Amino acid sequence: MNSFMFKPAVQSLQCVHQGKVRDTFAIPFQPHLLLVVATDRVSTHNIVHESTIPLKGQALTALTVFWMEQQFKDINTHLFVSGEAIYQYLPAGTYPPDLHHRAVIVEKLEMIPIEFIFRSRMAGSLWKDFYSKGLQNPYEIDLPTGLTLMSPFEESIFTPTDKSDTDDPLKAEEIVLFYPEAYLLARKVYERGRAFAATKGIEIIDGKFEMGFNREGEVVLADECLTPDSCRFVRADEIVVGKEPSWLDKQHVREEAERMWNGGKKAPLTFSEKVCAETSARYGELVQAFTGFPLEVF
Repeated sequence: MNSFMFKPAVQSLQCVHQGKVRDTFAIPFQPHLLLVVATDRVSTHNIVHESTIPLKGQALTALTVFWMEQQFKDINTHLFVSGEAIYQYLPAGTYPPDLHHRAVIVEKLEMIPIEFIFRSRMAGSLWKDFYSKGLQNPYEIDLPTGLTLMSPFEESIFTPTDKSDTDDPLKAEEIVLFYPEAYLLARKVYERGRAFAATKGIEIIDGKFEMGFNREGEVVLADECLTPDSCRFVRADEIVVGKEPSWLDKQHVREEAERMWNGGKKAPLTFSEKVCAETSARYGELVQAFTGFPLEVF
């Protein structure tokens, strides 16, 4: 455990993987299950920052559980149990008091090393790094001319990347041909999520999904689902084509990081209490908008 960059969220279990935000633990006598704990760590530009965002891990877990257990009951996901039911599968011991608010038990999968990303408007890196500069996009997808920031696409486009430290872009058509079932399932989740969010006055601008294969060889939705770490959200009535919106997700922190770096070397940052509190409030706003309950109740 001492080899990990951060102190694992649970000390009494073996930490088998530590990501930017989540810690994953083996469960004794449960070889096909894993305990996944969402922390309050925040990362941007593939850098984990010094600051943490209050209640962020709880918000990520609440939203993932909401989508997988309530909205996508007909879709195969890796989610096994959530809430206080997790303790039925953990050995007796002392755990953080809020563990069941930020942890889930999931089925162990053979993960597909692809990030399945869909976009409904011209924004983010597609706009900033390619389209606004007149450069050909690396996904080799045809885009209409005359678009600007936040211009809507006629239908959502697919812009996959590999699952690595640098998230390198991949050719969309090749991924569709190589992983057709995973692509279709990810698109289905994205479009259904967008439709539901629209009923709450929120538009999902883009979203990232991870997929894997279970022991039966079936494609399964994995990782987090439609959270402010994996998607970008905007209040629908505030969208103005050509203008940067007020984001309800991690984009708020990304922009602050870029402002603080000011073109210099990218290194872990300590954000102001104001930025951390504002980000926490935006995550909480999404939980209440989608679930109908404040985070502390859900």
